[in-house]
Amino acid sequence: MQANVSGPDQTRAGASPASRLLRGVVVGLVLLVAACGGAVPPETEDPGGAGLRVGEALGGEVTDGFRRADAPRAFEFPRDHGPHPGFRNEWWYVTGNLDGPEGERLGFHITFFRVGLASELAGEARWHDSAWASPDIWMAHTAVIDREAGHHASEERFVRDAAGLAGATEPVGRIWVEDWELAGLDQDRWMLDFSVNDYRLRLELEPQRAPVLQGEGGLSQKGPEPGDASYYYSVPRIAVRGEIERGARGRLPVTGAAWMDREWSTSVLAEDQVGWDWFALQFDAGLDVMYYELRRPDGTPHPLSKGRWMPADADDWLLAHDQVELEPRRWATQPSGHRYPVEWNMRIEPPDGSAPHEFVVRAIRDEQEMDTIIRYWEGAVDILDSRGEPIGRGFAELTGYDAR
Repeated sequence: MQANVSGPDQTRAGASPASRLLRGVVVGLVLLVAACGGAVPPETEDPGGAGLRVGEALGGEVTDGFRRADAPRAFEFPRDHGPHPGFRNEWWYVTGNLDGPEGERLGFHITFFRVGLASELAGEARWHDSAWASPDIWMAHTAVIDREAGHHASEERFVRDAAGLAGATEPVGRIWVEDWELAGLDQDRWMLDFSVNDYRLRLELEPQRAPVLQGEGGLSQKGPEPGDASYYYSVPRIAVRGEIERGARGRLPVTGAAWMDREWSTSVLAEDQVGWDWFALQFDAGLDVMYYELRRPDGTPHPLSKGRWMPADADDWLLAHDQVELEPRRWATQPSGHRYPVEWNMRIEPPDGSAPHEFVVRAIRDEQEMDTIIRYWEGAVDILDSRGEPIGRGFAELTGYDAR
C-alpha cells in the first residue's frame, strides 16, 4: 500500500514491495475512471517519481472475451450494487462532506476497483488450482480532508481477489479490500469503515434517494464505437453519521452527506479524449447535479460530455454538453508540480426551459491531489451563489493535467 499525507509543513510517502510488484502486474488499472470511465490522461512522467506513466498502465490492454456495455439493460436493486464479474472494469465510488459538533469541516473519498485479469467468457476464470489464483485484482483509493487541521491524506492498496484478502459478495452485500469495507449494500443502511494515515472513519450511510440511471437509461456512452461505454448509475444523496478517530486528538462525531457512483464496463478509450472534470453537486434546496466534461487535446469540451439534472421533486433529465458551460477561474499547483483548476464558474441551462442556473464551485482546500499510481485531483468543494453565499456542497475529480 501507499500512504500520503500533506499538511501545512508535512509530506510522507511509502510503498511496500508487494505494492510495487502489483503495480507492474495490474494492466490498465481501471484507468482511474471512478467518475466517468472513459478518458486517458496524457502520457507524462511524474516529476516526483512516485507516479506511473500512462503508457505503462495501459500497455497490453485485452478486451476479448469480456462483456461490453453495448446495449441498454434492465437494472435491479439492490442486486446491481453487487459485482458484475463478466466485465473487465468495475468500481464502487463514495464521496462525502462531513461536519463536526464545533463546526469542523471534513471530506472523504473511497473507491473500490475490481479489474478483470482473465475473462470468464473465455474460460480463464481460474488458471490453476491454488488458494491464491484469481481472475481479478482489486485496487482501492482513499482520502481524508480535514480543513481546520490543514490536513489532506491519501492512500492506495493493491490486493489480489484470493484467500479472502479482497472481494465482493454475490449477489450483493459487502465490498472489501483488506480491512477497508463497504457493507450492508443489500440493506437500507450501509456501513463504511476505512483508515487513512492516523484517521479512521466508521460511518453509517442511509440513502435518501433511489438510484438514478446516468446516460441513456444507464448506458453512458464515452467513445464513438459501440461498447465504448459503461453501465452507470448514481445514488446522489446519502445521509451520513458516525465518527472519525483522529490520532491523539481522539474521536470526533460527524454528520453529513455522501454520494455513490457505480460503473462497470470493458471500454476502449477514444484517442481524442485526454482527461475530464467531473462534478457531483448537492444543492441545499434538494437539487442534485452530476456533470463530466471530457476534454480534447486542445482543451475544448468533447461532444460526449454529459451529466444529469436531478431535482428533489421532479423527473431527472440528461444534460448534454451544450447545456453546460464550465469556466475555470482559479488554478493551483500541487506539491507534485501538477496544476489543476480549483475554482469554476458553472452555467447550466435546465432541461425544463427555466432560467439558467449560474454559480461558483470552489475547492475547500487547494491541495487535494491523490498521490496514487496515476496522479489526479479529487476533492471536496463548496457551491456559492453570485453573492458568494454557500448554497451547497459536492466533490470534483480532475484528470489529465500535466505538471507545469
